[in-house]
Amino acid sequence: MEENYLLENPLDSINDPETPNVFPKVLNEDQVKILLQAAKNRQRECANKGNHTMLVVFIDMGLRLSELINSQLDDLDMKRRSLKVRGKGAKDRKVFFGKRTFRALKKWLRVRDNVERVWDDTVFISRNGEKLKKRNIQRLISRIQKSAGLEDVKISPHVLRHTAATLAVQNGLVTFSLEQ
Repeated sequence: MEENYLLENPLDSINDPETPNVFPKVLNEDQVKILLQAAKNRQRECANKGNHTMLVVFIDMGLRLSELINSQLDDLDMKRRSLKVRGKGAKDRKVFFGKRTFRALKKWLRVRDNVERVWDDTVFISRNGEKLKKRNIQRLISRIQKSAGLEDVKISPHVLRHTAATLAVQNGLVTFSLEQ
């Protein structure tokens, strides 16, 4: 239209996308640091070794709760720093992670290897070697949130997912690169 190749704009009949009235809740960088530090402080207890890593994974990779719980060891590629996850609608996608997540996962995998009996092939397991349950992860996040002194902030796996996306865009990721 601007260069006079078309007489009519073919997009005139398409409505502009609606912007939401309420934007998703996200944590700011300071809240993320406080939350991760609280999780790190709790690592001294043997049962909590994987908790810090789970939070790092949520924040760096933006996984859904079900994706984290169901991620398989065979789908974790430490060399390429990626994890293949099965998302909504049974769609597989590859999610990449940074150095901090790499280091946290490496430590967690050493701890995981020392669990006496492992009953599941997922990346994250309970101290009994069993697959994690959604409700237990939600309780874990609430406990870490409380120990971080962030009770006045809504924190859930989904808020961590939105936080991951927001931080990625703030750090230069093109918005259209974000997977659904």
